[in-house]
Amino acid sequence: MNYFMTNQLSYYLVSPFTWIAFVFGAIFGSFMNVCIFRIPEKTFFQSTRSQCRSCGVQIPGYLNIPILSFVVLRGRAKCCGAKLSWQYPLVEFAAAVALPMLYWTFPFVSLGQGALTWDAANLARFTHATLFVYLMIICSVIDLRLMIIPDVISLPMIAVTPLVVFFPPGFTWPSSLIGVLLGGGSLYAIAWIYWLVRREVGMGMGDVKLLAAIGGWLGYQSILPTVFFASILGTFFGLTAVLVSRAGFKTAIPFGPFLALGAIIHLFWGPNLTGSLF
Repeated sequence: MNYFMTNQLSYYLVSPFTWIAFVFGAIFGSFMNVCIFRIPEKTFFQSTRSQCRSCGVQIPGYLNIPILSFVVLRGRAKCCGAKLSWQYPLVEFAAAVALPMLYWTFPFVSLGQGALTWDAANLARFTHATLFVYLMIICSVIDLRLMIIPDVISLPMIAVTPLVVFFPPGFTWPSSLIGVLLGGGSLYAIAWIYWLVRREVGMGMGDVKLLAAIGGWLGYQSILPTVFFASILGTFFGLTAVLVSRAGFKTAIPFGPFLALGAIIHLFWGPNLTGSLF
């Protein structure tokens, strides 16, 4: 890390906006956990208060503080003593870390001489990127838990692509439309060819819709890098899972989380990482 990067990192770490973003990110992460559990169960609007998933008792606000409550309770529910899923703090921490990183990537506000300065273009980029990253986290965790990517997330993402193009300055409708067609079409073709050769389903349609949504939100330029990173990461973790579980190469591994992670990598560092490759 060179001198300039060290100074820049130090500046961001002492910036109050970084820690404000971290706190709000953790709060958003708590809401994302609600989405992750309730969307597949179709119970999203049935209750407004958080409840213990083991005994159904309502959780008081002071025991529902993101990250901190899990640590204080030592991973067990106070009401019934049931073990709490590590999903809660991990998702909250991931969301908390992601928001400052998004702010560093698209710094839209700065404090100088006692006055706040706003960058409208970066605010639009930040809003777009935050929505995208958080939706990717939600889809990934649901896919890891249940091996599905709910249509209620991926299809609306595709549907709103005509509006998404207004967020990142310079983004265009043709780029978004081609991204949807190329993203969904390429994976669908791969899945179809695999079925013709093996006569079995090798990739779910949820992955096809997710890549179409990624293409719509990040443009067709994101498809090849996303699939490249996803394939590398998926192969590595797939081989690791086979060696650990000793279940053979028939082990089912969701591909959605790797597509999501590949897209996030492209969003943050794509031009630097793939400039010499694509």
